[in-house]
Amino acid sequence: MKNLGYYNGKIGSIEQMMVPMTDRAFYFGDGVYDAVMCRNNIPYLLCEHIERFYNNCLRLGINSPLSQEALYELIFELVKKVDANEKFVYFHASRGCALRAHSAMPENGNICIMITPLEIGDISMKMRAILTPDNRYGLCDIKTLNLLPSVLAAQQAEGFNADEAIFCRNGIITEGSHCNVSIIKGGKIITAPKSCHILPGVTRAHLIDEAREMGVIVEEREYGVDELKNADEILITSSSKLVRGVKELDGERVGGKAPELLSLLQKRLLSHYLDATKPIS
Repeated sequence: MKNLGYYNGKIGSIEQMMVPMTDRAFYFGDGVYDAVMCRNNIPYLLCEHIERFYNNCLRLGINSPLSQEALYELIFELVKKVDANEKFVYFHASRGCALRAHSAMPENGNICIMITPLEIGDISMKMRAILTPDNRYGLCDIKTLNLLPSVLAAQQAEGFNADEAIFCRNGIITEGSHCNVSIIKGGKIITAPKSCHILPGVTRAHLIDEAREMGVIVEEREYGVDELKNADEILITSSSKLVRGVKELDGERVGGKAPELLSLLQKRLLSHYLDATKPIS
C-alpha cells in the first residue's frame, strides 16, 4: 500500500477510510495523539511514545479500546503493509462516539492510525524560524488534538518562507509549533523546563541524555528572547527531524557559533536512530 489508515479494526488507504460524524474528535478535538518515525519496519522509540500516549489518555479520562501491548503489536504489524523503507506513523485516541454534547462520556474511545512514507532527510540542513506569541491554552504538556494555535503559527511561518514558528509567552521561550526548542550557549545546552507550557518531547529527552553522556552541561530553565537571539546555536528537536539547527530568526541570521557541538549531537542522535532501526536478521 502507498499509505494506510486504520480505524477501530478497519484498514484501508487513508483516502478511503470513513470516520463517524459522532466521533468526538470531529467536533471537539476531544482526544490525544502521538507519532513516531519508522525505518525497516521498526517504529523508533515506540515504547516511549506509547507510554506518553497512555499517560495523556489517563489524564483526560479517555478509555482506549486497546491495551498498550496490543497497540504496540498492532503498529508493528501495520507498518509492514506500507511500501516504503522509511515512514511516519501517527496514532490518536478520541474519547469515543456520542451525539454532540459537551458532557458526553462514552464508555470506550476510538483508535485511529495513519502511516505514510516520510524520510528524515539531511538533519545538517539548518532551518528558518519566526517568533510568535504563545496564545495556546494551559495544557500544552498533553498532546491533544486541539492544535489550532499551532496550525495558525505554522501557516504564519510558511507565509514568511520559514520552516518553524517559535512560541514566546510573556517574554519566555516555550517551544515551537510542532517541536521543542533548546539553545547552546557557552558550551552548555539550555532548554525550557517541563511545565504545562511545553510538551515533554521524547526526542528532547534523548537530546538531554546524549548531551550529558558527552559531558555537556544541560540547564533546564526558562530563557528569554534575547538569549534565543544571541545563542551560539538554536536547536529544534522532534520525532521527524531529530535535531536540527536554526540559521535565521525573523529574517535575521542566528547561530553558527557552535557548529562542532551541534554536529556531534546530530551524529549521536542519528546514530541512535539508525542503530535502533537496523533490519531484524
